[in-house]
Amino acid sequence: MEQRITEELHRLGAMHTAPIEVAKIKFSPELRTLCEMNSCGAYGTNWGCPPGCGEVDELARKAQKYPRGIVYQYVGALEDSFDYEGMMKAGNIFGKISDGIRAFMKENAPDSLVLGAGGCNLCPECTYPDDPCRFPDRKNVSVEACGINVSVLCAKCGLEYIHGPNTVTNTGVVLFK
Repeated sequence: MEQRITEELHRLGAMHTAPIEVAKIKFSPELRTLCEMNSCGAYGTNWGCPPGCGEVDELARKAQKYPRGIVYQYVGALEDSFDYEGMMKAGNIFGKISDGIRAFMKENAPDSLVLGAGGCNLCPECTYPDDPCRFPDRKNVSVEACGINVSVLCAKCGLEYIHGPNTVTNTGVVLFK
């Protein structure tokens, strides 16, 4: 299954992939404070971001029921370090890769979990907090929202966290049995 997932990720546009044992992933509730600082403006606005996505301990328990994972990345080129449009374009491409692998996993390994990057933007307007998520099996919960330090995750599986100047790297993980 690992090879099929890796092949599908590359077919979808992922540039880098690496296997990881879930037991090696550290979940740190203290990373949630970065979300609470609301630098991205998404805190408390959708079901994929805190607090709507759940507590770190709850998300960690859910993730730890899977023994294996594949970390995947998309690296976008930027004109310079202030290229917001380039960052958004890379994020959108990564989102499509994540959506694609969710669909693949739903068909081929329904008991799996895909963690993406950034907040969920599947719906033009989220139902949070008034109504349940319209697409709970498709919503994006980020690696970071689960208390996973992406740079440490990349180091543990042998991937670069930064791919050079004028690039932005989006990282996700597919967890499976």
